[in-house]
Amino acid sequence: MSLDLASIQGLKIVSANSSLKNLSVRLENEIGLSLDAVADEGEIMVRLSVVNAQELALDSDAVCSVDWTWIYGSTVSSVKALSTVVRLQLSEVGPLTVSVNLWQGSPFLSFQPFKAPVAR
Repeated sequence: MSLDLASIQGLKIVSANSSLKNLSVRLENEIGLSLDAVADEGEIMVRLSVVNAQELALDSDAVCSVDWTWIYGSTVSSVKALSTVVRLQLSEVGPLTVSVNLWQGSPFLSFQPFKAPVAR
């Protein structure tokens, strides 16, 4: 099953996990959002897929373990995707920006923020 980005707007986040090369977000209605760091012919990019939640990656790297519980329960208000950056606007916590970068020739994902923003 492959869905478009519009199909995830308005859905709540149930869970999420990440590794150096993947962010998997489980949404309500058994929908999944997968963001992968990929390199293709020398170009790096974030590959974005809306899939059945059972297709999501389950493992997370110990090296890059992120506690994503702070985004649970947030609703996806919008998604803006460029080749190297994806910006998720989340109802409860604000924007989450996922970017792809290179380290020693290998693509990896970076997250901003990677933890709950500090309330002012």
